[in-house]
Amino acid sequence: MPPEMNCIFTKGLLPFVEKEVGPEGVAAVLRAAGRPREYLIAEYNWIPFSVADDLVRLTQELMGEPDEERWARRFADDFMDWKPSRDERSWAGAYTLSLGSPRAVYAKSASLSNAKRWATEELLSIGRRRAVLRLTPHPGVRVPRWACTWIRVCYERYPTNWKLPRARIVERSCAARGDEACVWDLWWKNPPLGARFWGPTAAGGAGAAALAAGIAAATLLPWWAIGAIVPLPLLAGGALGYGLLQRDRRRQLQRLLDVQGEEILYSSRQLEGKFRDLETKVEQLSLLMDLSGAVNATLDPAKIYEQALHRLVHRMGYQDVSLFLVDPGRAVVCEHRVAGAVTLGPESGPLEFPLRADASAVAKAAVTGLPLVINDVETTAEPVHRPTARALNVRSVVMVPLRVKDRVFGVLVTSSTEPGRFADADIELLSAVANHVALAVDRAESFQTIEELSRGLEDKVRVRTEQLRAANEELQAAYRDLQATQMQLIQREKMASVGQLVAGVAHELNNPIGFVFSNVTTLEDFVKRLRSIVTAFRAVELPEAARARIQEQWDELKIDYALKYLDSMIQGIREGAERTRKIVRDLRVFARTQDDVWQAVDLHEDLESSLTLLNHLLKDRITVHRKFGELPSVECIRSQIDQVFLNLLANAAQAITGEGGITIETRCENGAAVVTISDTGPGISPDVIGHIFDPFFTTKPVGEGTGLGLSISYEIVKKHGGEIRAESPSEGGAVFTVRIPLSRAR
Repeated sequence: MPPEMNCIFTKGLLPFVEKEVGPEGVAAVLRAAGRPREYLIAEYNWIPFSVADDLVRLTQELMGEPDEERWARRFADDFMDWKPSRDERSWAGAYTLSLGSPRAVYAKSASLSNAKRWATEELLSIGRRRAVLRLTPHPGVRVPRWACTWIRVCYERYPTNWKLPRARIVERSCAARGDEACVWDLWWKNPPLGARFWGPTAAGGAGAAALAAGIAAATLLPWWAIGAIVPLPLLAGGALGYGLLQRDRRRQLQRLLDVQGEEILYSSRQLEGKFRDLETKVEQLSLLMDLSGAVNATLDPAKIYEQALHRLVHRMGYQDVSLFLVDPGRAVVCEHRVAGAVTLGPESGPLEFPLRADASAVAKAAVTGLPLVINDVETTAEPVHRPTARALNVRSVVMVPLRVKDRVFGVLVTSSTEPGRFADADIELLSAVANHVALAVDRAESFQTIEELSRGLEDKVRVRTEQLRAANEELQAAYRDLQATQMQLIQREKMASVGQLVAGVAHELNNPIGFVFSNVTTLEDFVKRLRSIVTAFRAVELPEAARARIQEQWDELKIDYALKYLDSMIQGIREGAERTRKIVRDLRVFARTQDDVWQAVDLHEDLESSLTLLNHLLKDRITVHRKFGELPSVECIRSQIDQVFLNLLANAAQAITGEGGITIETRCENGAAVVTISDTGPGISPDVIGHIFDPFFTTKPVGEGTGLGLSISYEIVKKHGGEIRAESPSEGGAVFTVRIPLSRAR
């Protein structure tokens, strides 16, 4: 994992810079970071540690503070006093106070270091007033002095949350000065023990002594009578001290409960961030699938290029996308097509560069066959054509070659007027698009070559004898087999890529889901404890005046309201996490790529998984009717059968324009599993139903379907020794019946 800094750092840095320098300083920091403000203030995001170090240098320059350690102290003090919460508590104080003492904070130092992916914190030893901590940087990380100072000052400030002096720290070693790690000795003062109890008790004792002295002076009572009176005020003082001590304990418990709630909210925000990342990846996946369908529907390279550029601009929102094609005969790379808002105008003509690595950045990408990223054309050492870049107001560029094996067709170029605009996700997306386009163009050229050969062969066949006609028929059969094999290989590669992407997304979601489940269980335990304490407290006999005051505070804090709805809130969190876990489980099932593994499969379970993945198509408009019969396990290749069900259910959902229903019926019949899927759509016309399983046959508009889904489903079922048929009853709708043998034919 590369060294990174959690964005809680930048979330505190931005208000610090605004207070010290003003809004123009914040704007400079945002430009240097190369990321929007929304990204930098989200605690679940991360930035490279090197970027954080650059931001610190820039902030020093803006503040006119050359001393790195002095700057770090100022920032750390401001960070510890930072009050972003709605009740105006300090960011650190809300959590540290809930731990009860400075010692508890230092004892959790290692777990409090989750905002670092560049170093590891360890608690070497701890006593009642002393601890030894070590900060070890990850291999290859150069620790700047400000980072050590920032962490050290935060440790110094923790006791001040209890109105105590700063902790005293002695630095044994420092990684910023060449040592292996930073090692610190800490000493602190603890809060006075029992102040809430012994203070009132001592006051009661003093009152008892004064009362006894007064009674003795006024009445001249004997010593034994005075001794009987003295304990009464002492007992009253002790009771008062005990009551205040219990109140403090309840307040500490409430603070702990608040912090646990904040931790759950933080986990929820992390999960929301993961969901947003998932949505982005799903959108990219949708683009790739849409693009795959569009480019596979044509054999014209010009239309393939047009479809790719159109989707990058209008679907993914890129400002400017250009395509440069390689002309090996002239040894040049020439601009072929431009899409987007930025152009030079028709009078300038297309750009053209010699096919040499030193001629231009575009030519370099074409020669090397590797992606090239330029974050700022004004400062880069790459061979950039700066007059053109300035004319177009271009600051950052990404160039991705269209490559199949060792052949480079051209270069896909996208640019932006902002420096540092493109991230790793953009490069991955553009590379995937370039791969799809290159494969489609290579396929189109191969088909054109085959067609040319075929036409030449037909000319020869017309001239040759009848014996050669038989050879020509054999050649045509081989050609059809080659076409079918090529179709299957393309589809298998596409599904493998989809499976890998889905598996990665499912893996990334597992950790935050587990964290939510863990915190919910802990929260339930704390709620149970709180209710036990409340029940025990309410059973205590108290004077009427004290009970009235407690009831007033009880009503003011709305304790009954909180206790009433805590269970429903926890249940809601648990149900949401459980639903997410089920989706992740179904995604993992769909992402399996072991295409050749035969195993016993529960078809009902696979049908439910497919329905879960298609929930976005079904939503509330389509009702699914399940008529599941007794069905034993079926020996099959699970991933392929899942693909068949997913395709049939998706076609059924897409055929229903408004509200409707899908019926799934299963039964066992003559040693085979029979699955029938019917819908309430418009049905299939008689002139179409005879070709519905033909390759590349589709009734959908261009760009919305490839005509491969049902053909591949047909081949999968046939491979399993089964059959699939389509019907369109007179009352409407379509019915697909899949019959699969229960056991594999040996």
